[in-house]
Amino acid sequence: MRNLRNRFSYGYRYANYYISLKMNKLVVAILVLLIGVVGCEKEKIDHLPPSINFIIGNDFVSSDTLLGLGESFRVGIYASNPDVNLTNFIIKVESNILETFLDSGMNTPILYFEKYLTKGIKVSEKWIFIIRDKDGSSAELSFVVLMDTSSTYGSIDYFQSVELGAQSNNTTSFFSFSEGLTFTMAEAFNNQDKIDMCYYYDFIDTDENTIASPGANIDESVYMGEFGLSNWSTRRTSRFKIADITEGDFNNAINDSLLLAAYGQGEGNRKAKNLQQGSIFAFKNEDGKIGLFKVNSISGTDDGVINISIKVQE
Repeated sequence: MRNLRNRFSYGYRYANYYISLKMNKLVVAILVLLIGVVGCEKEKIDHLPPSINFIIGNDFVSSDTLLGLGESFRVGIYASNPDVNLTNFIIKVESNILETFLDSGMNTPILYFEKYLTKGIKVSEKWIFIIRDKDGSSAELSFVVLMDTSSTYGSIDYFQSVELGAQSNNTTSFFSFSEGLTFTMAEAFNNQDKIDMCYYYDFIDTDENTIASPGANIDESVYMGEFGLSNWSTRRTSRFKIADITEGDFNNAINDSLLLAAYGQGEGNRKAKNLQQGSIFAFKNEDGKIGLFKVNSISGTDDGVINISIKVQE
């Protein structure tokens, strides 16, 4: 009986020792894991923030400047982070309100950005350029654009009746602001660097009658064949925004004051969708020219026709 008790006591002590040993190993493993996690977090926090710089040159604006109403100016930005990829590039414009001009996502170590911007109708505009990286760190630059009070509103071109056919109409579906002309798909293919907008019908209910630019994400099935957009080497991009103005406002515009006010500084979309008779949209083309178009009439689907009036900065 004594031997049995001794064996039991020994077994009990051994079991406790074994369990204690296993628990100690588990604790050590957890501590090692925690140290690794903390170490990783520390390494992440220690990354330097991204860098952002203006591109300097004779025709780039990189500091406070004085410009006339509606005057275009060129900005260049170079940003990088060798340790963590860049994820967001943001441009904001601050006058009496703060507007987001651009918010672009990315996943790249380097950003090179170049664009023509436009002086709006406010006396003072602060342009803010922000870069963010994968760690959430950011850096920014800014300059102030003041309005030259001696400047006046600019002249506009008026195209009273522009008729465009949808993709299956076999007529002119493309338009150039600089030329003031409509183009067939074959003609547009040979004048890619001049084309600002096109008209087509999309069978998606929320799109339907659409005016876009060649640079928009237009499905390849819309313009097919040898001269289809998928074969273009140059696809200019215009941006569109619903204009909160009346038909009377549009008709009475004799300079670019209404055009500038209607577009504002926030960036528009690459498509003006679900157009109806009486729809009015503000737009800005790739060269920074701002304008308005009004839908006079519209009929049909993919073989339909739209008639619009256009007012655009000279």
